Amino acid sequence: MRQSVNRGRPWTDDDDADLRGRIAARQTAAVIARGIGRTQDAVRGRASTLGLALPSPTRPWRQWPRRSPANPQ
Repeated sequence: MRQSVNRGRPWTDDDDADLRGRIAARQTAAVIARGIGRTQDAVRGRASTLGLALPSPTRPWRQWPRRSPANPQ
């Protein structure tokens, strides 16, 4: 298994800005991970920490996941 280039390295403000731009461009977690040299889990985790929603690879027409009224976020 190939290890990530940035394994163990903390996220910087530039990394966060790059992640936000890639999410805005509707790239999937897999594409983002390959582009920035991190794992998909790292990308998903950081997006969650920043309060960002990744585009769904199975439902690309949806802009953001819907939240139920019982579980607002």
